[in-house]
Amino acid sequence: MKLAHDVVHDDDELCIVTWGTVLGARWRATPTRAKLELLAREQRMLAAATFERRIVGVTVVSPGASLILTGEARTAAEAADRAGSEYLLGLAQVVEGQGFAAATARAVISGIQLAVRAAYPMKVFSKIDDAMPWVSMLLRKAGHQRDAEDVTDALIEALGC
Repeated sequence: MKLAHDVVHDDDELCIVTWGTVLGARWRATPTRAKLELLAREQRMLAAATFERRIVGVTVVSPGASLILTGEARTAAEAADRAGSEYLLGLAQVVEGQGFAAATARAVISGIQLAVRAAYPMKVFSKIDDAMPWVSMLLRKAGHQRDAEDVTDALIEALGC
């Protein structure tokens, strides 16, 4: 029996889904402070609901959603990154899209990751399909073999929200 995903938030800006020990988020618009705080709260709540208090995060930035954050949003993002060390097994960041803008966004995120040196692994991808083997590996290493086998089908469907 496969687990069904739960949509815990869905509006024009952000869709958040949970599936097992994985929280997925699809940004449809530029992240705001309020939505980043919402995402961080949902991550903490899912982690608190799991036996080991650890989850995997998958963030997808839709084409056309800007990653140029306001000062307030940047502060919220930094706070979420710091807090993530308490409960994240890893974070896959997918920046969808082709061309210079998407490639630049992926490069900037990768550079920020090097500078921040989060206490959990993070990796940037251009397609959700490319991220899933890495997410599966994180789950497998954490002892979630069954989730690791089903995560690809579940999240690709769930993050189409």
